[in-house]
Amino acid sequence: MSYRGRNNHNNYNNNRGQNNFNNPNNVGQMAQQNLQANAVPVEVRGWTGATKEELLTFLSRKTRISIVNSAQEGDVVLVQLRNQSDANDLIKWSGVKFAGQSLRITQKHEPSAGATNTMGVLKHFLSRRYDPASKMLNLSMIASDPELQQLGTLTISTQSKMFPALMKLAADEPSLIVETVDLSNNNLEDLAGITMLSQSFPNLLNLSLANNRISKVRSLDLWKNKFKKLRELILANNPISSDPAYRDEVCKNFPKLIMLDGHVVRDEALINKIFKLPLNAKQFFFEDNEIQTLSSQFIQHFLPLWDTDRSQLMSLYSPDSQFSLCADSSIPSDEEVQSSFGYYIPISRNLTRVSSERTRATRVGKGPEQIYKLFQNIPKTKHPLAESPQLFSMESWRIHQISGFMISLHGSFQEVGSPAIDPNKSSGPKRSSINSSSTKLSDKSFDRLFTIVPGPNGGFIIASDLLSIRPKSNAESWDESKSQAGSTPSNGANANANTTPAPGTPATAAAGATPSSAGNPTVQPPSSAGQFTNEQQLFLQKLSIQTKLNEQYTVMLAQQSNWNYEQSLSIFTEFNATGAIPKDAFRS
Repeated sequence: MSYRGRNNHNNYNNNRGQNNFNNPNNVGQMAQQNLQANAVPVEVRGWTGATKEELLTFLSRKTRISIVNSAQEGDVVLVQLRNQSDANDLIKWSGVKFAGQSLRITQKHEPSAGATNTMGVLKHFLSRRYDPASKMLNLSMIASDPELQQLGTLTISTQSKMFPALMKLAADEPSLIVETVDLSNNNLEDLAGITMLSQSFPNLLNLSLANNRISKVRSLDLWKNKFKKLRELILANNPISSDPAYRDEVCKNFPKLIMLDGHVVRDEALINKIFKLPLNAKQFFFEDNEIQTLSSQFIQHFLPLWDTDRSQLMSLYSPDSQFSLCADSSIPSDEEVQSSFGYYIPISRNLTRVSSERTRATRVGKGPEQIYKLFQNIPKTKHPLAESPQLFSMESWRIHQISGFMISLHGSFQEVGSPAIDPNKSSGPKRSSINSSSTKLSDKSFDRLFTIVPGPNGGFIIASDLLSIRPKSNAESWDESKSQAGSTPSNGANANANTTPAPGTPATAAAGATPSSAGNPTVQPPSSAGQFTNEQQLFLQKLSIQTKLNEQYTVMLAQQSNWNYEQSLSIFTEFNATGAIPKDAFRS
């Protein structure tokens, strides 16, 4: 071969090297990019009874289909699959039961070229339907709206796809301050297509679903613990309203509901008393000045080391010290983005989720070595104690029997880095390909309980350390400026009489009228003689004798417990023990 040929051959090899075909890392990266580019998006709905991570684990285990990536958009989880065949196989699982609900699995189609125009039409629709004076958003008879009809035929199916887009636009529009929503006359059979309403307007006061086709009481479970301030609900002219038990079931889902279909279902003054603490909230509580000094110094020393170098904390733990962690993802979050708990689940000792005695035992760290190993499994954190002390609350008191004291610390923190040792890798082989999506770092809240006892040389030892991790929540529960203890003002029933229209009558509700705004109705004390069956009257009589509550509070207690005697006594005992029941609730 000539020198020239050899030179060309060498150039060929050099070009191969320059193109990095022989670099295995680049080959893997290119393969991953190709996989992402060809991934098929599929949407999963009806999963809100559990966490996103639990849903992904369920799908991976049940279907044996590899999930490339995942993301959450409101009440929809978007999963990326390798190809159309995997997407078709996953869609076949639509309807499978998960966390008490039926999953709805559909393929996501990319928006058409007219998507920009569609968004403009939807924005104009919202502006036309919003009344700033009453803070009401009128979403009734969507299918009959002339402007929306220009987008094409509006069927129930297309409405369910349009509604999430409307809600996202509404949530992103700061000028829309909504207290009342009217969704009447939309042929709704359930809440599946409108679940995002609770995310866009979590503080909604009034809602009308009149003149639809909702037939199952359980449909409302999708909004359980969602509308915590909902005061009035209209379900008139739905099949559901013919169910004799629907009122009690509806009240279970909305703890502050006062008006249902124009009828007063709860005494608002009593509800306000129940939900008010008997004492003002306090950000800090210390048994005495010495305990205040000791506990404050301890936390100011502990948290910075926890955030920077946890190994330096090991001198505070003895061979008999114990540490355990509980991850509770079930607590409702104040954040729009759902928290990920993938790093915590493998080491969590949540007794409601972990039933195996052996697993419970292995997830308690005893002694500095085991405790530090667990510390290394926890993400790196930052507690803004110095910058934002209002985000933290602390109580501390003595334990005289052991000459020690306890510190209960509450607050929020930022996850700033992955743990030194990933518990998902150290606890055994991966169960699925979705671990990366369940370990996204985010802000979280926590509760931590220290039991501190005297140590050698006049120091202290942490005998017990219990850490509970939960979704991010605000600090309003200990905001003293917003705390108002005691009963509601005696004139509270008429406080908004000059500014708030009176609630609608049952006849108005049946006609599909919107709910009234947030006025407080004048409530007459219920009369057990004319309102209740003989069986219920006997129930009330027995409950009143047992609790010594007057008639109003006895009825309230019975309704809160859904006429379950044992539950009534349990609720009464709990509130009575904390002093939450006012004196005027008892018979004189």
